[in-house]
Amino acid sequence: MNLFVGYACNLRCPYCFAGALQTLYPHRISEENFEKFFAWCVRTGLSRLAFIGGEPTLHPRLADMVERAAEARIAVSVFTNGLGRPALMDRLGASAAQFIVNYNPPELLSSGERRRLRDNLLLMGASGARLVFSKNFSPRYADYAYLLEGIVTYEIPAVRYDISRPDLLGSNDFAPPEAMSRLLAAVTAFVERCAALGVSTGMDCCLRMCDTEPEQRAFLERVSAKFTGICHPSLDVHPDLSVSYCLPLHDLRVPDVTAFSGEEALRWHFAEAARPIRERNAAGECRSCKDFMRRCQGGCLAGPRH
Repeated sequence: MNLFVGYACNLRCPYCFAGALQTLYPHRISEENFEKFFAWCVRTGLSRLAFIGGEPTLHPRLADMVERAAEARIAVSVFTNGLGRPALMDRLGASAAQFIVNYNPPELLSSGERRRLRDNLLLMGASGARLVFSKNFSPRYADYAYLLEGIVTYEIPAVRYDISRPDLLGSNDFAPPEAMSRLLAAVTAFVERCAALGVSTGMDCCLRMCDTEPEQRAFLERVSAKFTGICHPSLDVHPDLSVSYCLPLHDLRVPDVTAFSGEEALRWHFAEAARPIRERNAAGECRSCKDFMRRCQGGCLAGPRH
């Protein structure tokens, strides 16, 4: 489950699919809403929680919230661009089980931001928390040479990756169907390099299986965790405590996460709510495919039709 503590960010990554939601959620999560959500987490026995944004380190109470969750024996991940204040990153490292750093191409950062990121990565690496990199492959940002260099420099054990998904307005640098072949070739080559380095990889969402060549598909299914053709609810909780199936499918949401008996009840709700969307959004050739809804749903539910 992901808690979006606010959608403000100190970067403007062209591929980002979260930034468009800042107009819908202009405010950070309030203390009252966090207390209500935290009580629900404890009451329902939530075991894992990711703090995310926007950029979560911009929230003035992030460290307090992370510490509360960790004290309740909830395994905490912090998704970040790594540019937070060093003192804050140091404090977070004492409670977070994992940092997931969106490791951007250097051209998207100023020289000062690159220095801050370098220093914070060394600090996070020394904190005892697991340090993981994240990469979104988009039409304009499919290069990964800088990422491999960072993996070696900072001794990163794992990378979370995905193909860029459309934001609410379709205004970001997302992957249209015609770009899939090129992007998946880059993904495959990147995963091969990671495997050679002993670095584990995992895909965040799903894709249409026939967009991959059989050899690509067999390799990625064998080597890369969560490489799949069918998605599952990510459960993205917004600052007002409404919760969406996922950010790209933002409008598939319920008004109050705490109205449910627990995480599993939410997952069942969204799985059923998404069923007609899977049928409606799939292209005709997908619905007639022998693998439809067995191994593949025909692509991202929020993506453009093939």
